Amino acid sequence: MNISHISEWVLALWSTGVLTAVAYAASRFLVAHTKNKNLLLLNEWAMQAVQYAETHLHLHSSTDKKQAALSFLTERLNANKLGLKFDDKQLDTVIELAVRELKGGK
Repeated sequence: MNISHISEWVLALWSTGVLTAVAYAASRFLVAHTKNKNLLLLNEWAMQAVQYAETHLHLHSSTDKKQAALSFLTERLNANKLGLKFDDKQLDTVIELAVRELKGGK
């Protein structure tokens, strides 16, 4: 198979719309995959932030621990250029879920 045959195949796939459909499906998959990875990282880092606040910081108030965990998580997200992908409510929720999971309740 030479270059002219390959270019004919690509042109045929393009003109029928198959190539466009495949490219669109691939881009949608990559976007979904990236969002899923970001959410998994957010959950993992929230758990680490809560564990850090519970074990290393000598804070007595649960509000202070939560604020420290939120700060830790926000800094980590910003350092990895993910800070603008999540709003304050999402961060608050993921910290609350991590606290609940750490205490044994899912």
